[in-house]
Amino acid sequence: MRNKVKKDVSFSVTDVKQSPMTIFEAAKEANAGVYIYNRNKVAGVMLTAEQYESLIKKKTIEQGQDVKITQLNQKIRQKIAFGSLISTKNLDDHLVSLGFITRKIETDDYSEMMNELNETGKIDYHLQKKEDRTNIFAEVIGEQSNQSHLSDKLIVKKIHLRID
Repeated sequence: MRNKVKKDVSFSVTDVKQSPMTIFEAAKEANAGVYIYNRNKVAGVMLTAEQYESLIKKKTIEQGQDVKITQLNQKIRQKIAFGSLISTKNLDDHLVSLGFITRKIETDDYSEMMNELNETGKIDYHLQKKEDRTNIFAEVIGEQSNQSHLSDKLIVKKIHLRID
């Protein structure tokens, strides 16, 4: 057998032919895939069935999260027109209706939102999906409007969504 270093386990194609179960045992012991070389070039990777299923499950979850983000993005775009004037109350109401946590401090007090927007150029929102405990964050990028005499109006330029 070629190499039994735990961090970078690798074997040759000949090793696989001679004792495939040894390769699976090495993958299980290292808790990682095992590189299989053919003439000093990587020919493939061997995993245990459990490792493969875990990888597929993780990929499926990631794809599901991508779908959730896309759907949430579409819902946001239906409610909030980018580039248009909107009050902080309406912005907050729209995002809360989609499951985000309100940013108002007291009844109809959205001053902290405007302070955050003026200091950082964005307003951060947080949503937690209870069914899978996914944390989704929305960064509302915009600026306070100088077109309106009311200080609670802003122009939403973009909304970036990310999962943590």
